[in-house]
Amino acid sequence: MPEAHQILEKLRRLAGKDNRPLVMPADGKSYSTLFTFVTRQRERIAGVTFSHLALVVLVEGSKDVLSMGRQRRFPAGSVLVLPAGWRGDIVNDPDARSGVYRAICITFPDELVHRAVRAFPPGRVASQIDLPLDPVLAAAIHHAGEGIAAGDLPAALIEHRLMEVLMVLGTRGALPALPETTAEAVRALVRWQPDRAWTADLIAVELGTSNATLRRRLSREGSSLRDVLASERVALATTLLTEDGLSLREAALATGYRSPRRFAERLRDT
Repeated sequence: MPEAHQILEKLRRLAGKDNRPLVMPADGKSYSTLFTFVTRQRERIAGVTFSHLALVVLVEGSKDVLSMGRQRRFPAGSVLVLPAGWRGDIVNDPDARSGVYRAICITFPDELVHRAVRAFPPGRVASQIDLPLDPVLAAAIHHAGEGIAAGDLPAALIEHRLMEVLMVLGTRGALPALPETTAEAVRALVRWQPDRAWTADLIAVELGTSNATLRRRLSREGSSLRDVLASERVALATTLLTEDGLSLREAALATGYRSPRRFAERLRDT
């Protein structure tokens, strides 16, 4: 398709060379948050984590993503919206014809995301969202990317360009929800790594609190850690069974159950 080719070609120039960071920035106030990933070799990166909302545009090649107990492949022209706290394993595959993989990553300050979510209440829970790269979204991404790459624009102008991207996502219903309660924050952790042996201590560390405070907050919300963990794992397992066609044993292992029998009992109890 000529239009799709033109869109990708414009973004390909923006992703001319690899300038990925050694560590993703944790400063939510920074506006210089454009990274490009370029490689000529297939690469697997385990344990990728984004502290802030990130937009990943696949310009050339393809990407395999293992997260939320699911493995999916995305071709060039896909846009991934990864909520703050997202984590997973990825494989970047160069294009078979050009031999190159290219992707653009833009991270967004938390304050801007909160403003955008207030203007466009999200229709989906916090999870990985993928959507096609259309001309309007591509233009907003390119505009923001050029501004960040220039390195000499005022922060207020960069903020305006980033907000333009967020507004386009909002009109597409692709802004992920932000956790507003402790239970929602726990669900988000489990959702991205359902097979991890989550304990109260581990979750407390991830949320920057103590075991006692975590349990106290959940209690005030009328929840318990055990119930939150179980309900989130069962919800994800149901998706794996009905949408991905996994077997009962596969779904059990993917969501942290070591015993398929115990997992089946849990499903029957819901």
